[in-house]
Amino acid sequence: MLPMEASAAMFTKMYVFGDSLSDPGNIFNITKAANNPPPELLQLLPPGTQIPPVEPIPSVPPYDQDGRFSNDLVWVDYLAQDLGLDLTPSTELSVFSPTIPLPSPITIDPTTLQPVVSPYFLGTTATQGVNFAFGGAQTGFGGAGDDFGPLIPGLQTQVGWFVNDLGVAQQQADEDALYVVFAGPNDYQTVPNANTTQPVANIAQAVQSLYALGARNFLVPNLPDLGKTPRAFGSNGSIPPVDSDTLTDRTIEHNTLLKDTLSSLNQSLSGINLVSPDIFEQFNEIRNSPTDFGFTNITDACLNPDPITVDVEDPATINVCDNPDNYLFWDGIHPTTAAHKLLAEKTLEALQSEPESVPEPTPLAALGLLGIAGLLHGRFKKSHQKATLPTQTPDSAEKEVLHI
Repeated sequence: MLPMEASAAMFTKMYVFGDSLSDPGNIFNITKAANNPPPELLQLLPPGTQIPPVEPIPSVPPYDQDGRFSNDLVWVDYLAQDLGLDLTPSTELSVFSPTIPLPSPITIDPTTLQPVVSPYFLGTTATQGVNFAFGGAQTGFGGAGDDFGPLIPGLQTQVGWFVNDLGVAQQQADEDALYVVFAGPNDYQTVPNANTTQPVANIAQAVQSLYALGARNFLVPNLPDLGKTPRAFGSNGSIPPVDSDTLTDRTIEHNTLLKDTLSSLNQSLSGINLVSPDIFEQFNEIRNSPTDFGFTNITDACLNPDPITVDVEDPATINVCDNPDNYLFWDGIHPTTAAHKLLAEKTLEALQSEPESVPEPTPLAALGLLGIAGLLHGRFKKSHQKATLPTQTPDSAEKEVLHI
């Protein structure tokens, strides 16, 4: 079986499952809606039911106007643009319930009678590219945080929604679509003794669940070094819940196990095409030669104090740096849109590379991708037609996972 870039380089759609690194504004949409529920939802609640106020997450401003955890687009947005594909936030497709088709990102929990994220899509996710990622999501069914963490749709929940919606539409997963599975940081950020076995098993389960429904083309990046963030360094007023060395060790353990697990899946699942961009190495290259990538600050967050780790009562008091594009990090753990763009370019390179000639990326090579991405963006038009990547036929058909 040829690798993806040779045999399945045409993508009809793109689906994303993950956390805040890929969230297009989903958790922002639900927290904003819960703070101002539509009248139709309030009518379903018993008289006198009080819905506690919820501050929109993240605060807009200073975050992206659509609620991304950055100052503009995130990496999957850039990647979709370069592939000529559309991505719709899942919260823009959800409705109250199958019997109340009113568009809303929240519905009613029958047990608590409180608004929660709506899992109903009426089959709409089967016909278009969708981004299911939620800020705070872990690799299991819920998310990080003691208060409403369990209400955050985790990786398994996101995949489950899509699988169920395919059933509603009576369709299989599109075998020509690209499926992005990128999660894990929230399993480790606040847990000093976290074990990597379960998070990696959860990622594998997500891939297997999608594969069982017909998905064949997967992007499963490894993790950036979680011990090399402003939060881990204690910058911008943050207090790291886990020391940086421990987070680095967990990241390396996770990535090593993930690589082995994906290799096993690639051998056991017939016809699967797996690409695993080496995000860990990409960020290390940036840190080693930041000016080659246009960065002058790789240790501090652009936002000060860091609203992710510091309790900021008034978002208007948060100072924003003068030159965000020169910063690697927007807040204590999330990259700036400039860094996200580099991540997208690295991923695009992975989709185009041949397994027999995979060069070690260098700062100059990565910068050269700016021209490649621009060329592709001009070449491909956004549509629901297949997006074709320029490829070359490899000399051998040996099946392997690309770790680039």
